[in-house]
Amino acid sequence: MRYKILGAFAALAAITACGDLTSINENPNGPGDVPPPSILPSVIQTLVSGVNGVNSLNIRGGGLWVQYYSEIQYRDEDKYIVRSGTSGGWGLYNGAAEDAQRMIEKGVTANAPNWAAVGRIMKSYTFSVMTDAMGDLPYSQAFKGDTVLHPAYDTQKSIYDSLFANLTLASSEIDLGAAAVGFPTGDLMYGGNLTKWGRFANSLRLRLAMHLTQVDPAKAQSEAAAAVTAGVFGSNTDNAQLMYLSSSPNRNPIYNDAQGRDDYGMSKTFVDSLLSWNDPRLPVFAQLNKDTIVANRRYQGLPNGLNDGEGTSLFYISRIGAFWRQTAAAPMHLLTYSEVLFLEAEAAERGWIGGSAATFYNNAIQASFAQYGITNAAAISAYLADPRVAYAGGAAGLTQIAYQKWASLFMQGMESWTEVRRTGIPAIVPGPRAVIASMPERLPYDDNESVLNKTNLDAAVAAQGFSAGNDITKPLWFTGRQ
Repeated sequence: MRYKILGAFAALAAITACGDLTSINENPNGPGDVPPPSILPSVIQTLVSGVNGVNSLNIRGGGLWVQYYSEIQYRDEDKYIVRSGTSGGWGLYNGAAEDAQRMIEKGVTANAPNWAAVGRIMKSYTFSVMTDAMGDLPYSQAFKGDTVLHPAYDTQKSIYDSLFANLTLASSEIDLGAAAVGFPTGDLMYGGNLTKWGRFANSLRLRLAMHLTQVDPAKAQSEAAAAVTAGVFGSNTDNAQLMYLSSSPNRNPIYNDAQGRDDYGMSKTFVDSLLSWNDPRLPVFAQLNKDTIVANRRYQGLPNGLNDGEGTSLFYISRIGAFWRQTAAAPMHLLTYSEVLFLEAEAAERGWIGGSAATFYNNAIQASFAQYGITNAAAISAYLADPRVAYAGGAAGLTQIAYQKWASLFMQGMESWTEVRRTGIPAIVPGPRAVIASMPERLPYDDNESVLNKTNLDAAVAAQGFSAGNDITKPLWFTGRQ
């Protein structure tokens, strides 16, 4: 042992003498540097999975709380028992947000504006989700661990201002020239089509603008008008989506989860609503239950907010539609043409942009149908002719837009949760075992913040009027109800 110790010291001394001590931590088989085309796939996959996957802001958070789904076992979140980190909001710091920041920095250093532009778009999307989930966040001092160990929290308002600025810059700096450096590989969303990335930036800017209708209508109006002028989505081919593959490990996460687990069914609220409206998307969004008498099979949801074992036998509860649950290659969306049309419909109704609100609204509904391959002209015409659907305009029109957006944002639960908190439509009634009296208004901050960044956390909590970092009852700034 003595000789082994002496030998180790000798080896260490030799390395030190050569000035190469850090080389022992380098992987000789790993890349020393990774360019943005190699970073982008991870950003897209991490973001889509974190926002709209299974243990995500969608299924275990926002989508559950706007009552698209119900937990059929392990029902804590359905009763608003929310644990730090269970829905993945804070975890986006160490994944999509950090990698998007790397893309920006590498694009600036390499004088490759397209790399920086796409990085800005993905960073903006990621932080928009995070701030809409939690409120004030470390933002301007984030990702500076070499110099800032305890980052201060930026207000949600200042974060929004920065997101608008970054999306505007990203849209303007995209270079479509033949010699411009782009994404010949790695772009899982648009295949290197930078024109579509520009439309994504502008469409996201429009979404964020309309989030502010209740708290800063002047800002909402100016940003919405500018976004539409710059050019937003023009068809379903522009949808920001990840097309999964049929083979592992790149299969749709809803499909993957269903191969070995059965934790989520359809909410009675959503199923009953679509049944009442004769919505042709119901067979896409949900499956018939498994009644042993085939003729009796029907669409049936489970009421939200029950204890384990309560309610209808799980045998009779519809599961999430085969479009996702039985299709490995099903896409997952970040932002769609249908949503953009609904946003334009609202902006037009408010007089902020030109065009007919009714036309935008009707086209939005039809775009949602087309997104899921629904082409039955008779069924579509009947739906649009329903007096509850036919656009009324004014305040009633804004209510119709909000309801139809809720129906169309299925499987995009985070954005739906944001919209329901903003508009109050539909009115969400908590389940009988819910531990708070209304739908959660936010996700808690990560528990580690109270240990690693307590001073700044406490300041942010006090500034927003929360009772604690894990307070989920206090509305956020963007709702205008804080």
